[in-house]
Amino acid sequence: MQDGIIANESMSPAIPFLRKHGHESIVSLGCGPSINRIDNHLRLMIGLELTYYVGIDCQPSIELGYEELFMDPDDANARLSQYYQGKPNRFLYDAVKRFPNTFVEELVGLHCAVIICQRILPDCRWEEVIISMSPKLVLQEDLHGCERQQLRGKQYVRTLSKIRRYGLQPFRAWPIFPWENNLLLWRRRDFDKELEPGAKNRWWRRAGRAFIG
Repeated sequence: MQDGIIANESMSPAIPFLRKHGHESIVSLGCGPSINRIDNHLRLMIGLELTYYVGIDCQPSIELGYEELFMDPDDANARLSQYYQGKPNRFLYDAVKRFPNTFVEELVGLHCAVIICQRILPDCRWEEVIISMSPKLVLQEDLHGCERQQLRGKQYVRTLSKIRRYGLQPFRAWPIFPWENNLLLWRRRDFDKELEPGAKNRWWRRAGRAFIG
């Protein structure tokens, strides 16, 4: 028993943790053996005033890729310094929680605030798990050659206004597509509804993003 959380030996520690802290957590599904390039994740975490950054993967270990943790370290450090009142290292020491040896399917029904799907391997279809976790937002990054989770029509809608609100930046976008973000952001229909400005006049851009993100 730790921090008021009770687990048994056969249960991933992620399960009791999310039962208690899921509502204040951003959860990266299938984060891989190294957590890196999480600039947009940090923007969402700070924008929604969340407490924990949770990495989930079936790998036996999950490392922090310190040299590539952020694509823009100066910007991230400034944001963290403001968020943690001059103590940016609290993010690494207090906020980041890693749960290796954990399959995404084990998290069915555990609520969390935000889900991240970054560089998801082909044939990993987690839509039902994601929907059961009822996150407010779902961010998908690095869409080229990776499995897109199809959430349309399942209580989620794509949102451009939230991309602007939280200042999300293009993720390794291909320069040949000047409007590409290489990311998708989904909003739960009942969360913080906003009109998408000028959407009717941008059908061609929406069509392009449907193909390349």
